Amino acid sequence: MTQKVNILLSTYNGERFLVKQLDSILSQTYKNIVIHVRDDGSSDKTKEILLNYALKYPKYFKVDFGNNLGVIKSFFELICNSDKTCDYFALCDQDDVWKKDKISNAIAAIKDYSLYPAMYCSNYTLVDENSNIIRYKKRNVVKPSFCNALVENIATGCTIVVNKHARELIIKRVPKKALMHDWWFYLVVSAFGTIIYDSDESMFYRQHSSNVVGVKSNLLDKWISRVKRFKARQGMPYVTEQAEEFRIIFGDLLSLRKKEVLDRFLDERISFWGRLVYAVKSESYRQTFIDNIIFKILIILNCI
Repeated sequence: MTQKVNILLSTYNGERFLVKQLDSILSQTYKNIVIHVRDDGSSDKTKEILLNYALKYPKYFKVDFGNNLGVIKSFFELICNSDKTCDYFALCDQDDVWKKDKISNAIAAIKDYSLYPAMYCSNYTLVDENSNIIRYKKRNVVKPSFCNALVENIATGCTIVVNKHARELIIKRVPKKALMHDWWFYLVVSAFGTIIYDSDESMFYRQHSSNVVGVKSNLLDKWISRVKRFKARQGMPYVTEQAEEFRIIFGDLLSLRKKEVLDRFLDERISFWGRLVYAVKSESYRQTFIDNIIFKILIILNCI
């Protein structure tokens, strides 16, 4: 446990579940941790809870109180201001419960990739507000890759652990059009390093009505949610926006092969014929057969 882990927790009006989460972090078998909390302008008792824990466990806690930026900007603020002397950086949500060996398993999986950017992420157990299990099963990931990261996120933020090389890349320049911080992490590290996906569950992910971004437990809810989000954006090609932002920041640093993949995704879809050809021959893919078919249809319709 000589390598230090900086746990990055963003909170916002989280008084209901925060204590259980903090206790689960302090109960980790891996003890060489420091917990950096950024409160995103809470108006409930979250600040009081954080101050109490910081006073009780000064060795482990650093707490900042900021203005309300929203979850994406709050996490980017955390990673940019994280302790650069640490070896690893773990993202954390306020309302989950971590299994005792979450960090130790992550470090064991990622430690051999210390010379270049690496990111660990994992499966989780989905629970309801009362900690009753909603879903408990293996999630099979076909192949984490840059081609996948362009069009799909497999990295649930609260399971992510990155090494210092990945952190340096991520903070190179904060994006303006990232869909979510965890998706951006996956995209960046998959382009320049290694992604390790653990199919074992590392934590209990709480699904409730106030989640910023929730996980739908059945197929119908999943697609209803996607349609609502798409309508809310008035049909804007949001995946394309994120990819264009990535090209602006990192395009010149990519290998020739990955630059060609990115350029095809962005440039060959200007015309209907180009989109049709791309849908048939695309290297980009989503993890399931059905999602992949829908992705190709959305490409053709220029709705992604």
